Amino acid sequence: GNQTCGENEQTCESETTMINEEPPESPFYIDTKITDLSQNIHYGVRFSDGDTSVPLLSLGYMCQKWAEPKSRHNPSGMKVFTRERKHEAEPSLTDPGRGGPHSGEHVDILGNVGVIEDVVRIATGYEVEEKVDHDIIVSQLKNIMKSIDSHPFGGLKNVVK
Repeated sequence: GNQTCGENEQTCESETTMINEEPPESPFYIDTKITDLSQNIHYGVRFSDGDTSVPLLSLGYMCQKWAEPKSRHNPSGMKVFTRERKHEAEPSLTDPGRGGPHSGEHVDILGNVGVIEDVVRIATGYEVEEKVDHDIIVSQLKNIMKSIDSHPFGGLKNVVK
């Protein structure tokens, strides 16, 4: 290490440079040796409903809370509808790497025909076969929310007063 000392100083600052040393061990790690198909754990990672990047709970819980009548999370009462899309991959030779027009994966959702139709309906006010005035829930979101909200420490009841 290098030391820097002033002429009249009683103390010195020491600078130590570590070379080729292992970083400190993290208290968290993914044990890739663990696979438990009954709990949907593959190589140490538990999979659940979602868009392959964000879990269903993060995607849908607050949208449903904002949609509740007289919700403190939506005090102005804006209409909120949750429109889930089931992932139905259709690989294509002309568009490799994407899941096709009915993909529900994270970024691919922007190319999902149903999502595009909803955006056009909302932006233009044009209603073809279907209005964007109701939820489309294809997952177990409602049941998951009930389970969370029924827990004594669950839901948002203890977060926002």
